Order: sequence, then C-alpha cells, then structure tokens
Amino acid sequence: MSEKKVVVTVSAGHISVDQTSVQVHKAQDNVKWICDTSAFTIDMPGYAINYKLEGTKHVGVSGTFPTVGKIKYDVSAPGAETLDPDVDVIPLG
Repeated sequence: MSEKKVVVTVSAGHISVDQTSVQVHKAQDNVKWICDTSAFTIDMPGYAINYKLEGTKHVGVSGTFPTVGKIKYDVSAPGAETLDPDVDVIPLG
C-alpha cells in the first residue's frame, strides 16, 4: 500500500492544497492530508477519515478506494472557506 500525501494550508480565511487532484490506485493507495497551520476536516461521503496529531501537524488519513473514478471531497477549517478538490482513483497497471 502506498500513501499519497496532500499538503493542506489554511491562511487568512482560505484553504489550499498542493494537489487539486491526487491520483491513487484502486484498492491499493490511501491519502494522507497534512496541515501545519490548523485543524481541518475532510468530508468525503462514503469514506471514513481518521484524524490525529503528528507532533504539531494536523493529519487526516483515508482508507483505500474500492472503485475507479473521481471522488469529490470538501476540505473545511474553522473560519475558512470550504475547498472542493478531488481524488482520482485509477486502475492498477
């Protein structure tokens, strides 16, 4: 299993990610969102995200993705506008 990292930045009421679309392999990869500046929430209907602190970094980790296709999700944080990037689940090969 491979972990795809996405850096989340929360600043001045705005949220950004370093990858607006992250590619993962079906049933193999997961996504790990990391933010140095604020706690955040990932809203990805049908998928559970596990949150933790790693030192001073706020982290959210998904499980693997069982089906191929684009999955839209929202990133939210207190006092910031919600952002809606996606995960692109691709077949193995």
